[in-house]
Amino acid sequence: MVTDTYVPDINGVSFSLGRLCNGLRELGHRVEIIRSGKSNGSNESTVFSWPLPGYWEIKVGAPWPGELFRRWKRNRPDVIYVAIETPLGFSAVAAARKLGIPIVGGFHTNFREYLQNYGVDWIGRQVWRYQKWFHDRLDRTLVPSPDARDKLVRAGFSKVTVVGRGVDTKMFSPVRRSEALRREYGAAGETPIALVVGRVSTEKNIGLAIRAFDRMKQSCPGMVCMVVGDGPARAKLMRSHPDVLFPGYLTGERLAACCASCDIMLFPSETETFGNVLIEGMSSGLAVLAYDYAAAGWHGRHRVNLLKVGKGDEAAFLDAAVELLDPATRGTLGASARETSESLRWPAIVSELETVFREVITR
Repeated sequence: MVTDTYVPDINGVSFSLGRLCNGLRELGHRVEIIRSGKSNGSNESTVFSWPLPGYWEIKVGAPWPGELFRRWKRNRPDVIYVAIETPLGFSAVAAARKLGIPIVGGFHTNFREYLQNYGVDWIGRQVWRYQKWFHDRLDRTLVPSPDARDKLVRAGFSKVTVVGRGVDTKMFSPVRRSEALRREYGAAGETPIALVVGRVSTEKNIGLAIRAFDRMKQSCPGMVCMVVGDGPARAKLMRSHPDVLFPGYLTGERLAACCASCDIMLFPSETETFGNVLIEGMSSGLAVLAYDYAAAGWHGRHRVNLLKVGKGDEAAFLDAAVELLDPATRGTLGASARETSESLRWPAIVSELETVFREVITR
C-alpha cells in the first residue's frame, strides 16, 4: 500500500485505508505500508516528504530515485495499491511497471472539483488530465461509489471497479447517546442538535451548512448547531458565527458519542467520491440530509432513511433542513438509517478488495 496519508491522519482516505489494511491482515495477508509523514508502527516505511500547501496536515512524499525499484526487486510483492496520484504514487507505478507487478489504484479525490472551489479550474483541468493519464497505466482503478465510477467512465477512464466503504456499527451506534454530553453542548431536554462533520474548508461547502443552521434556528431558536473538524475556514467561521459550536477534530469513541448524542446530520459537500461520515451518521441513528450523489445517492432512499436533494440545489437543501425539525420525521429516518447501516460493515468491503487483488494477480 503506497499512500501520502494514513492513520493517524484525520481524513476519509487514511481512515478507509487503515480499515482495509487491518481487514486484509485479519484474512492472513501480509500488508506493508509505504507512506509519507511519520511511521505509526511496524510494517510501515516512510519516504522523504513535505507539507501539502493548503492541507498542511498532509505530507506529500517522494522516494529517492530507484528506491522502490530496488526494494521490490529484492522482496517482490504480489500487488501494489497506490492510493493517491502524487510523486510517491507516480514513483510506485513506474517501479511496479518495470518489474511487471500488478498495480491497483484508488481514485479517492476529484482534485479538479476541489480546485474549482478555489477559483483555479485552469489548474484543475491540467490535474484532471494527469489523473486520467495516471490511471490509464494501472491494471485497475477502484472508486468508492457507483456515482464516482460513472463519472470516470464518462470521462474515458477504463478498468474502473467499485469497492465501497463500510462503517463500524458497534462504534457508531445510537446506544452511545449521552444526555450528559447533550447538556454539555447546551441542549435542553428534547432540543435538537444539528451536526456537520468534516474538514472546515471551502470545498466542503460549510457555508451552506451555516445557512441551514440559521434557517432552522428561525423556527427553533433554542436548537444547538455544531461543526466537528478543523481546517483553514474554522477561525473565520468561529468569529462570524459565535452561536455555532466548533469543538475541532473528534475521533474514535469521542466522535461516535458526539454523533449519537446529536439528532440531525447535514452533509452539504459537493466534492465527495463517497463521504464516510454520512454512513457514520446513519449508523448513529441520525436524520441525515445530503445531496443526491456519492454515498447518499447509493445507499440513501429519500424520505425513507434520509433526505436528499439534487446536487447543487441549495434552496432545496435549506428547505429540507427545516423538515428535519419535526421529531417524528427524525425518528423515522434515523431508525431506517440505522437499519441500512447494518448491511455496510467493513468485512464485506475487505472481501471485495481481496477479490480485486486476486483478479489482477491471476489475469
